[in-house]
Amino acid sequence: MPRRRRFLTVQVRALAALIALSALAGCAGRYGSMRFDNGIQREFEAAQVLPGYRYYTTGSEIDPAAIVAMRVDRPLRGAWREIAATPALLKSLADKMRGNRPVGPEGAAILDDRGERIGVWYSYLRYPPPPRLNDDGSVELNPPATAPDGESPARPGRRD
Repeated sequence: MPRRRRFLTVQVRALAALIALSALAGCAGRYGSMRFDNGIQREFEAAQVLPGYRYYTTGSEIDPAAIVAMRVDRPLRGAWREIAATPALLKSLADKMRGNRPVGPEGAAILDDRGERIGVWYSYLRYPPPPRLNDDGSVELNPPATAPDGESPARPGRRD
């Protein structure tokens, strides 16, 4: 193979490797975590609207699958609707979510990659995968997942 052609082949391979590494680095991103917290459950059930937080729901507008409150500097992206939270609305939604269910809803803290609380979660369904922390300060959080058998406690392995 001529020297010039070999040089171009090496360059093309190096460029392809660089593109692949950039794509992998872009997919990695930063992620937070979620931690079960009875205090958050009590806050929702007492209809406490947290100052400095924006509220979001997913699922039905009258019986949501989850309610999330995020700090105003950490807007939530994805399949969530922002709501104008009031104590009366939170009480109505929490009461509807509790209904006659034998499990939950439960509360969880939404934490950033340093373990700092950036939001709260209230749902009777399983926690989603960890929240993705975007460079612009926004957070992507999947809606809650239902179990294949239809039974879906908020925390895997919970026994009542």
